[in-house]
Amino acid sequence: MNDLQKRGYLVKETGAVYYTMDMDRTLAWFTDVLGWYGQIDARDENQIGMYGCVNNIPIEFESLGLAPFTGIHMFHGKTDMRMVGFMKVDGIEQLHDFVVEKGWKEIEDVKIEPWGAKSCMVTTIDGCQLKFFESTVSV
Repeated sequence: MNDLQKRGYLVKETGAVYYTMDMDRTLAWFTDVLGWYGQIDARDENQIGMYGCVNNIPIEFESLGLAPFTGIHMFHGKTDMRMVGFMKVDGIEQLHDFVVEKGWKEIEDVKIEPWGAKSCMVTTIDGCQLKFFESTVSV
């Protein structure tokens, strides 16, 4: 079973921008808790991460350009301690279970929104909030 199958969920839309003062720690949180993939692409002269990406699918697949970007751009800077991402996902219950199984307690239960979708919010290691939603309405 590959990592994506173990995770049980797939992000369909994102593109958020995320600021962090410690990109290495933040990248480790995304890989350990959410099961994402990532890299730091630019460091300053002190080896502090200045730019990187975390992706919901392996970097090798993302770089092929076969699908829209489904990751988050990370920049060095003061963390925005608010909702920084509103992301469409398939398998929201699996996302919730995966994060809980990883031992992360900063996650809300899955709930039904007034507009008909299921959602849950995860608070990151930096105090930012990532809101995931799954549409329950077929178009």
